[in-house]
Amino acid sequence: MKRPGHMPKDVLVAVEAALADLPGALARVGTYVLAEPDETVGASMAELAARSGCGEASIVRFCRHLGFDGFREFRIALASDIAYAKGARVHDATALPDRIVKALYSTSSGLSDELLLEVARRLVAARHIDVFGSGISGYVAEIFAYRFSRLGLVARTFRDPVVAEEVSDAIGADSVFVAISETGLTAHTLDFLSIARDRGAYTVAVSGRRLSPISELCDAVLLTTRLSPLPERGETSPAIAKIYVCELLAQRIIELREQA
Repeated sequence: MKRPGHMPKDVLVAVEAALADLPGALARVGTYVLAEPDETVGASMAELAARSGCGEASIVRFCRHLGFDGFREFRIALASDIAYAKGARVHDATALPDRIVKALYSTSSGLSDELLLEVARRLVAARHIDVFGSGISGYVAEIFAYRFSRLGLVARTFRDPVVAEEVSDAIGADSVFVAISETGLTAHTLDFLSIARDRGAYTVAVSGRRLSPISELCDAVLLTTRLSPLPERGETSPAIAKIYVCELLAQRIIELREQA
């Protein structure tokens, strides 16, 4: 838990990053805040408690978990965050580097070295690696498979769900299945994760959100911080943090081989 007074600069990003680790009542507050940030800013603590289905004490604990002294400070910071997001010029070339660098630093600080090393061990030991993504995540999946292949691993990528389903019989307990997703909720991504999990494969998600469906289907979730303000449709910038994770895994694979 963050100490009160150590307030995050990007409130919605901080809420999303903390959501998976929050207990039930606090998670309900976080889920409501992410779904209805404008309504949250305009609500009293009693109103927010009623809308999120919890008590006012849970609201206070939620705010303090994020590093705020109380609900008032949280609401002020959230209002500022929303105003910035609405007013920011997303396509301003001078703002883009700052958004990307902040996302990379936040992604780096949020990733566990132990988890990266465990995923790297699984990749090295796998008979083959399947990487799946759709939309822009499909292009990122191709980069992952390319990087793993250049390291001498047997890796292939799929962007077409029909082809992925046709070859899914090859997935087994000696496989690693990597899903690339920005939202964590793509239907095809969840379907193939479920198939891979049922067949005993080690399942990994590289995702911009750690929501319950993807967490339940994955042995490892490598969470990337989303850009703030959030990217517009078609923006390719979110792919950068995922490519960074790919390079972190490549470094761990190289280190494992040097130690062997």
